[in-house]
Amino acid sequence: MVKIYDMAVVGGGPGGYVAALRARQLGLSVILIEKEKVGGVCLNRGCIPTKALLADVEGFQWARRAAKEGIIDQPPRIDFSSMMERKSRVVGKMVANLEELLAAKGVTLMRSAAKVVEPGTIMNETGELIRCKNIVLATGSSSWTPPISGADLPGVLTTRQILELKRIPEKLVIIGGGVIGQEFAAIFSIIGSKVTVVEVLDRILSEVDTEIARRYGSLLPGYGVSTELSAQVKAIEKTGDLLRVVYEKRGKEKSCEADAVLMATGRRPYLEGLGLAESDVKVKNRAIDVDQCLRTSVEGIYAIGDVTGRKMLAHVASYHGEVVAENIAGRKRDVEDDLVPGCVFTTPQIAWVGLTEEHAKASGRPFRTSIYSLASSGKAQAMGEARGWLKLVEDSETGRLVGAHFLGPQVSELIGGVTLAIRKGLSAADIIKTIFPHPTLSEGLREAALGFADGPIHSEPRTRSFGN
Repeated sequence: MVKIYDMAVVGGGPGGYVAALRARQLGLSVILIEKEKVGGVCLNRGCIPTKALLADVEGFQWARRAAKEGIIDQPPRIDFSSMMERKSRVVGKMVANLEELLAAKGVTLMRSAAKVVEPGTIMNETGELIRCKNIVLATGSSSWTPPISGADLPGVLTTRQILELKRIPEKLVIIGGGVIGQEFAAIFSIIGSKVTVVEVLDRILSEVDTEIARRYGSLLPGYGVSTELSAQVKAIEKTGDLLRVVYEKRGKEKSCEADAVLMATGRRPYLEGLGLAESDVKVKNRAIDVDQCLRTSVEGIYAIGDVTGRKMLAHVASYHGEVVAENIAGRKRDVEDDLVPGCVFTTPQIAWVGLTEEHAKASGRPFRTSIYSLASSGKAQAMGEARGWLKLVEDSETGRLVGAHFLGPQVSELIGGVTLAIRKGLSAADIIKTIFPHPTLSEGLREAALGFADGPIHSEPRTRSFGN
């Protein structure tokens, strides 16, 4: 007798495995089909391995400062192979734990590529058919490389390949100044590489509030990172033992040399081999088109996470996974992914949610901004990391917070609470009435909110009004 699953999930990343686990909580039978390792890009080649490396980088920074101040008696030295081995151990342990969890919860795991044959039927790479009542496509995204001559040369790396390096490049060129490029620039510049970031736009971190991105950019030379903006890469050439990146900037041809070149030019939804055309699943703008319940154009087929092109973040994919499982289980639930926090795990970190100053201006609404410098924070000073700013955006008519943009140590840990505050329609006055623990970085939120009232207690007011 052929087993018919309530739900078959294609792709075992943070969207797919969460969908499977949530569906099992709701009593559905589930098969999860993943061609590589569970956890997807995020766990195996993205979020987790880079954060493991960044944790070591932060420890290295502390030790270097401690040696300079006489707290420890020798300058630190990086053992790159040990650093990479620890990264691999962290990832391996998390993958093993996830596999154990899936098995314990009763999720059937199949290791294979798969494609949709028709609604209710999936074929794996050996030709075996899997029958199911509902299909969830959760294949994520893949690195996108623009058509640059020489991009296939040895030493030109993808984000996957750079995580397997055996030595620290003396010179590293990163093509792309977005989130991925800046995180790798932070890692390698601090451990000794001379890093050059080449970005086609006129600014780095285009998703980030312009003021915060500018302030972060001003710190980069201190880490040994140089940035070439408005630079269109034309070719990558081999020159002796080095690579030469040729780019055009303001009508002039320029170049820079490197031991390795990282392509950090973005990601695209992964649609290859899914059988979308044959099964009539609608694709729009190179992504699977879904409605607010994450249903595709074909009944019984859903899509979640990066493959939908909505917001290509691991935490959005996991949220989608919960929503789709509940919809399949009969609990009607619409997606609410308009307010999503973002983080850049650089040193210092960047985190944001809601409207940037630019978005607020474009909306035409009157608004105010208040910014607090972590130079006035006792906790930041004690950490030796006082370079940072907490910026809040307030709707002048309603008094509600509509945006928050942070730059500083561990600010990724602050943004979740502010996301909740904005989602619940809280105001700066609500923040001001709240008692924050001391000494913490979170006290700075109240100081920034005080900028909308009588002014902060521990620093000078830095508030601006627009459209009033």
